[in-house]
Amino acid sequence: MRLNQRQANGKVGQIVNESQHLCSRTEIVTVCCLPYNLNKHTFMKYFAALAVLAAILLSSACTQSPQKLVEAGNRYHANKKYTEASILYQKAIAKDKTNAEAYYREGLNLLDSGDLQGAMSYLRRAIDLKPSNTDAETKLAELCLIVYSKYPTKAQNYLVDAGDLVNKINKAQPNSFDGARLQGLLDLAHNEPEKAVEEFQKANQIKPHSPEVINWYAETLYNLKRPEKAEALEQDMIAHDPKWGPAYDFLFLLYSRTGQKDKAKAILEQRVKADPTSAVGIQNLANYQVLNGDYPAGEATINRLMSDPKAFPNRYEMVGDFYFRTKKYDQAQKAYEEGAKQDPKNAVTYKERLVSLDEATNKRDDALNLARNVAKDNPKNVQANEMYAGLLLQTGTKDGVAKSVTELKDLLKANPNDPLLHLDMARAYFDTNDRDKSLNEAQEAMQQEVKVADAAHRSPRVGVVENGRILTGRIYEDRGQHAKALEQANLVLQVDPRNPDARLIRDRAMVGMGQADQALPDLEALVQQSPQLGAARLELATLYLSRRAFDKATAQYEQFSKDYPKDPRGVVGLQDVKMLQGKADEAIAGVKAVLDKQPNDLQLRYQLAAFQTQAGALIVAKDRNRAKQYFEDAAANYKEILKTTTNSADVWLRLGIIQRELQQYDAALASFQQAATADPHNSAPALNEAMLLEALGKKKEAMAAYNKVLGIDPENPLAMNNVAFLNAQDGVNLDQAKTMAEKAKRRFPNNPEISDTLGFVYYKKSLNGEALQIFKDLVAAHQDNPLFHLHFAMALEKSGNKQAARDEAQKALQLSQPAQQGQIKSFLNQLG
Repeated sequence: MRLNQRQANGKVGQIVNESQHLCSRTEIVTVCCLPYNLNKHTFMKYFAALAVLAAILLSSACTQSPQKLVEAGNRYHANKKYTEASILYQKAIAKDKTNAEAYYREGLNLLDSGDLQGAMSYLRRAIDLKPSNTDAETKLAELCLIVYSKYPTKAQNYLVDAGDLVNKINKAQPNSFDGARLQGLLDLAHNEPEKAVEEFQKANQIKPHSPEVINWYAETLYNLKRPEKAEALEQDMIAHDPKWGPAYDFLFLLYSRTGQKDKAKAILEQRVKADPTSAVGIQNLANYQVLNGDYPAGEATINRLMSDPKAFPNRYEMVGDFYFRTKKYDQAQKAYEEGAKQDPKNAVTYKERLVSLDEATNKRDDALNLARNVAKDNPKNVQANEMYAGLLLQTGTKDGVAKSVTELKDLLKANPNDPLLHLDMARAYFDTNDRDKSLNEAQEAMQQEVKVADAAHRSPRVGVVENGRILTGRIYEDRGQHAKALEQANLVLQVDPRNPDARLIRDRAMVGMGQADQALPDLEALVQQSPQLGAARLELATLYLSRRAFDKATAQYEQFSKDYPKDPRGVVGLQDVKMLQGKADEAIAGVKAVLDKQPNDLQLRYQLAAFQTQAGALIVAKDRNRAKQYFEDAAANYKEILKTTTNSADVWLRLGIIQRELQQYDAALASFQQAATADPHNSAPALNEAMLLEALGKKKEAMAAYNKVLGIDPENPLAMNNVAFLNAQDGVNLDQAKTMAEKAKRRFPNNPEISDTLGFVYYKKSLNGEALQIFKDLVAAHQDNPLFHLHFAMALEKSGNKQAARDEAQKALQLSQPAQQGQIKSFLNQLG
């Protein structure tokens, strides 16, 4: 056997800085005319009819000219029938691939349907075909600025494209409104606010009181510390359009931040007076009054909604929400119940509010029962089903989650294409330790989100994809598939570089791949930035421990215990420190003391068994009998755990390792096979089985087991190394052996046994010069290893230097154990 068992199983041993904005950046929607998104429920409702309509459109389109097709598409687009419009535009393009108008109209169509990337592609083609299309250039420049504002670091090319487009617009139309407006936005992107102010002023002079400019202009003035000019600009806008809400929002925030409370209150009151049908204005005033201690005034303001049912059809919802926010739960309940009664078409919405109300008042059973009934009565209502699924996963116990799996399956039967339901299902399976199903559901959630987003002409929701990848990454990392885990974490971090869960997965994977030096600084920063992330603190403590930085490890474990007093992992970690300090009995006693108080805590029993195993391994060479007792105690604890968690691959694996140490080889092989059955994607059980079979001289069975490992993890360096050595011993598949040994060497360049295997393969392939150098370096660095001396002797003999070969063989014989001496003596006899 090439590598020892401990080596085989490492387990045992965001165009402007957001913070500078006076108000939120929702104005970008106005600037770019972004549409509403067609929701999934509506889409699915008329999908079948749309399919028939599409066939009719395509059939009739066959006899129409591209111009007629575009005109027909424009009519559908004007009525917000984006899918039908797209069919006609695409047909026009199919007939005439140089039809610039068709590309332009399809670009606008995709823009209004929410497909920004698709819109950009068609607008680019429209401009290529008709460079004089300034409107297409304007729309495309806006889109480029949107993408850049979201990803300023990684989308620099979009900023360059926007600049080129704006230059073309200004060259074609030197004093245009859009040219000045876009140049101002571009100047902001380049952090040149003074230039931006000049451009916004020019745009405002060309087209006064334009909603696309006013707030950008005012915000830039404010950020340049000219609040009086910003205030005057917005007040002038209100004088022009007393119902334009964003101006009121801007002025309210300006007055609030500058401590002008009277003006802040007055501007809210002015908006309600100017537009008494503005629900937002009424809600903002009511909330302000409550926050400033005048609850009766706030209640009177919000109840204005009840006096105009036509203007406020969802008045009960808004009033209920007001009471909910102010913790007047009885009034909120009455409002929601009356809303469901008066507006039966939207009863589900009100019942969902009632569920949230029950949750907020700790009526978890009532919330769950109501959510269940709403989902049952509305099986195709996506939001209702998602709400119920979310509650199912908040039961707080593993038994509760396990019971929820069946109900989640029923929800998925009714809504098989719902990404969030698949994600909740994945979480449920994860919490019940069914990682294969959890992984499948997480991947299905991400795939369904892409399909739903494509059908609705929108981008996939980041939350669904992000959480799916995080869950997938956790599963891969728990399985030891570090490269796959790292890939998932990096995909999340490309979108959200500060995501703590993804950073933790990345750091764990890097540690697993031998890159602990790179992971350590980020882990330390992560613990500082996200102290609530206990798992990161534990990972940092473990890394400190592996470096024998005992004081640092102890500090992290103590802080974890303080933050999570009911979680035993902090206490266990402190005992782990003692173990590595040579205080094995003290560590074992510490875990036993906690286990005596919580005898059914399997995690504690698991850790006790792990410590007992470690204690035995520390003294096995000096006191075999005492080590045997530690191993037997550990085995008994693992078997006790398996009475409850019979599908635990890790426990079976650990038990098998102990049984191997106890020379219970048949039992060990059976345990490794149980572990492989429990987690067929984990290569460790098969690897341990293979090495045990090799040690028992069962090379054929060992080779089959090693190949099983490589089927699961093709780049496993240990399996590649040992397969290479076995093949070299038999003189077969030497080219494959060389490839495998060299791959293993690249993964672990400083591992002496892997180097020895590579040298032995070179020796067998008659690459003796390379073999000699490897063996020479090995015996110099590891003078007490008899096998290295023997292999050096064999290479020396092949080179013709028999005396040096004999000397090395004699050294090997002196250092060897009895079981090794036969092979060495045989070699000496051959030398003569």
